[in-house]
Amino acid sequence: MILLTFRDLVYRKTRFIVVTVLGAVVFALLFVMTGLVNQFNLEPADTVEQFGAEQWVLPEGVSAPFTSVSVMPAAALDAVDAATKSPVVITRSSVAQGDGEMPEEVVLVGFESGGLGGPQVVEGRAPQAAGEVALDRTLDIDVGTDITVAGEPFTVVGSTDATTVLAGIPFAYVGLPEAQMLAFTSTEVISSVLVSGELGPLPDGLASLSSDDVVDQTLQPLEGAIASIDLVRALLWIVAAIIVGAVVYLSALDRQRDFAVLKAVGTPNSSLLGSLALQAVLIALGAVALAAIIQIFLAPRFPLPVTVPARAFWQLPLLAVVMALAAGAIGMRKVLRSDPSQAFSGAA
Repeated sequence: MILLTFRDLVYRKTRFIVVTVLGAVVFALLFVMTGLVNQFNLEPADTVEQFGAEQWVLPEGVSAPFTSVSVMPAAALDAVDAATKSPVVITRSSVAQGDGEMPEEVVLVGFESGGLGGPQVVEGRAPQAAGEVALDRTLDIDVGTDITVAGEPFTVVGSTDATTVLAGIPFAYVGLPEAQMLAFTSTEVISSVLVSGELGPLPDGLASLSSDDVVDQTLQPLEGAIASIDLVRALLWIVAAIIVGAVVYLSALDRQRDFAVLKAVGTPNSSLLGSLALQAVLIALGAVALAAIIQIFLAPRFPLPVTVPARAFWQLPLLAVVMALAAGAIGMRKVLRSDPSQAFSGAA
């Protein structure tokens, strides 16, 4: 039966090549959509981890530091009972490279030198003096470039990696006093207190969030986007099932006389069903293998980062095999209905 299956694939190679390529396009999109959802979930976790804090002290009623406006007096730092604590400013701002250039939105982070929340630079160094800034590398601005942050002149002294939130909004790190003046025009205001280690009771008006809570809250604005992508993924699976199911059904129609002859000479239904099932599986696996190559070139062209998880490279083929077998069920029913008498009656 295996030899018969491969002979049929060779005989109808044009059909199977076309179907495999079409399936590969669909599966490549599934790889990319899976990578987008994975990136959405990884992004806040990677970013929050770099702050080095276990607890985030915020004013009561503030959902999270990246999704709400958080303002508290700098004196609140003294009221936080913790051995390791650092004030930070987190707000929305913009950067531009020069006159006439469109500004790009960033999350401005003001940190205390040597404290929690400072940038983990991958190129250059962290800001140490007034007028210095470190930017996430997704902004594609080189170290040494003169830019403006909220209209004020700065020089890029370092680059960070994996410091974005809310589907790709990059971070810009400056010293705490400069961030306070840019955001609040006062050094008596901060956004949050980062805590590492044990945290004592907080005074009225303040509340704490764990880093995991901050990650969860930061993901909430993206729930609609993730649900939409999941819906598109479900539709792509339906399209893939239709493609594979259609070719298996057409193969069953074309081979109906062959199946009748094979039944007449005593070939069991299980062998015939196995032949069609093998065709469906080979088409699906071939399409997934080609899709894995296509997504390498497709993913970098998306405006948002795409991080395809390693598990997708075994989960997707496994799901494709299950889908191929289910989609080919209609074609397999043609095998069961094949009448051995057709082998001698001349019926097609």
